[in-house]
Amino acid sequence: MKKQFLKLLMFGGLATAVTITGCSKNTDDPTPEENLGDSDRWITVSGALMQTNPGDGNGGTMVYSVSVNDAKDPNKSVDVYTNGFPVRSQRTARLQSSLDGGTLFNIAYTGPNGGEFSKYKVEGGSKFSELADKVNISSYATASPRWVKLFDNDQTGVAVNVSGVKITTEPNGTTYKYARGTSTILSLNLQAAAIKTYEQYELALSAQEEAQGFYIGRLDAPVLNKAGDKLIIGASRSKYNPATGTTDNTGTVKISSKSVVVDYPSLKNPKIISSTVSQGNTNGYRSFNAFLAEDGNIYQATQNGLNGSHILRINQSNEYDNSYVFSLDASLGVTGTYVDAWRYAGNGIGIVAYSVADKGGYIARIDLNNRTATKVAIPDDADLSFGQYQGFVVNGDEVFVAVTPVGKDGNIYIINSRTGAVTKGAKLVNKVGNHYIGVF
Repeated sequence: MKKQFLKLLMFGGLATAVTITGCSKNTDDPTPEENLGDSDRWITVSGALMQTNPGDGNGGTMVYSVSVNDAKDPNKSVDVYTNGFPVRSQRTARLQSSLDGGTLFNIAYTGPNGGEFSKYKVEGGSKFSELADKVNISSYATASPRWVKLFDNDQTGVAVNVSGVKITTEPNGTTYKYARGTSTILSLNLQAAAIKTYEQYELALSAQEEAQGFYIGRLDAPVLNKAGDKLIIGASRSKYNPATGTTDNTGTVKISSKSVVVDYPSLKNPKIISSTVSQGNTNGYRSFNAFLAEDGNIYQATQNGLNGSHILRINQSNEYDNSYVFSLDASLGVTGTYVDAWRYAGNGIGIVAYSVADKGGYIARIDLNNRTATKVAIPDDADLSFGQYQGFVVNGDEVFVAVTPVGKDGNIYIINSRTGAVTKGAKLVNKVGNHYIGVF
């Protein structure tokens, strides 16, 4: 009798389990579970000090770290200028952080330590322990290199530079032929603080473009392709007046957007690719400017193009996909957008910091798949600019952004990349002439 009861009980339990499982499978929940990321990581806030003029950011960089919960709490205050830690750099430090927020990577920009790569362990508040392993890359990439880390689990950084631009004339010694500089691409082992390899070359545009006076003036914002065998590096095009040999900043003549593609990890075999969608630069400024998305394509912002900024697409053949047209001007209904910085948040969504007609500072949530952009609600202020902005933190669905007008207090804002919801976080206490330039 006892055995029969036990069998019946077991059968009943099995039936219940099957019933529950069946119900679970039949439940259609279209809303994905919210991902709040790592609640135990540090959020490091960085601020740039004024040197001569308000907002120039050339007086150095301060950092201060808080918990995720404190960063999200509007009742908390952060005063990086009074309580923070000075990162080594004569001008604005160019910072990157590890995925977990526990390490800051820095390359000092200009000055006696210019080109020095160093690391700091983040320990909360103003406590940052500088690690012993360092390497200086100034003899290869000058004392003012531009760099980002690759998204390879914090293994590699890539620094780039263009230097020594000079004009070459035809054999008669007077007729302008072309201008070229020496382009350096250097890879860093972030963990060992060591140079992996570097390459230097002259990058030639087409003969027609060079005859017009154009040349590659700056490189920045490298990104690794899906196959892991090519680096795509953003480029700006500068121009001389061929008739006079003097700098031509009129902008009356523009050529197509460019990027440089090199083999990885060797950094050899440079190739220039061109877009017919935009005439803007693709190097960005002090921040990431291109990202690999889940669809295997690379998405890259432009600056200084006709008809405002665009998001360009580079396919898995490492060529521009000119069938993909995403104009921020058109999507936002304004004229003269300029992407100062942006960050890919996953699932086809990006968060963009931008200006309009060289004025103001705004944020938009962009959908790369549908090619739409929606302005995010943050306070309007004539003194707000993201021109030197560097860092966003993507923590699960949440994207953290520091928003402070020059010389005025502001806040950390947290944008849910999935829903678009915006919340105000910790207060950022400012000083005259200074501004906050990122979270890491």
